[in-house]
Amino acid sequence: MFRRRKTLTPCEVKMKQVDLTLQSHLFSTYYQSIVTLMPGSDDQRQTFAIELLNRPEPHEAFASSEHFYSFVASHGRSQEVDVYTIRLGLQRLLAHRSELQEVADTARVFVNVHLSTLFSEPWTELLAHFPLDPHAVVLELSEREGLAAYTQEEVLQKIHALRQQGFQIAVDDVGIAYSGLYTLAMVHPEYVKIDRQLVSYIEKDAYRMYMMKALLAYWRQEGVAVIAEGIERKEEADFFAKEGAVYAQGYFFHRPARIE
Repeated sequence: MFRRRKTLTPCEVKMKQVDLTLQSHLFSTYYQSIVTLMPGSDDQRQTFAIELLNRPEPHEAFASSEHFYSFVASHGRSQEVDVYTIRLGLQRLLAHRSELQEVADTARVFVNVHLSTLFSEPWTELLAHFPLDPHAVVLELSEREGLAAYTQEEVLQKIHALRQQGFQIAVDDVGIAYSGLYTLAMVHPEYVKIDRQLVSYIEKDAYRMYMMKALLAYWRQEGVAVIAEGIERKEEADFFAKEGAVYAQGYFFHRPARIE
């Protein structure tokens, strides 16, 4: 008697694809430059740092990279995937860095990581054999992940320990996400990254301009470097340069380029 083959649920199909993507290294690694911002210096901007971006190879199970990572997060696998992609991205960068002519050896490297990953065993194991000097690495924490699972003391102790090892901290997605300014107050980052939604066509929105001027002034006073993210137009670059943002990132300067 033949048993009917079980049909996988959509969730099971996605989970199998996540497993295959990790086991077979089905990620492409890209980098995007983060450049210095100075008023009136369009032709003299230098690459201060790069952000590593690891994108899963396209598959019908996931509509986009964002869909892949959202699924991973909602099914408790962010820590595993964070550590895997950080290790993979840094290894590929080290193997091909000499070919990236516009990226100096002194450029810092931004990598994305969830706060919960920093409290995990896989992260501890990665630190024991970290592929790159931590002094060259900035850990970019997404503001989408709240801090409710951790006490202030736990977060401060963790961040302090990472700084002792040489890492710097950036808070990503500032302006759109769950934890708001509370994340910044808890973490005291070296860098904040202004989300694209606040950057786009800002020169046409008086309210956003007023708000951003106040925030930029505050962060400048606190010694926090601002990175305006997602800049696609000269007018956006000019606004943030004039108002004192130190760095910028976006298609206007450099599109993500594959490391291969």
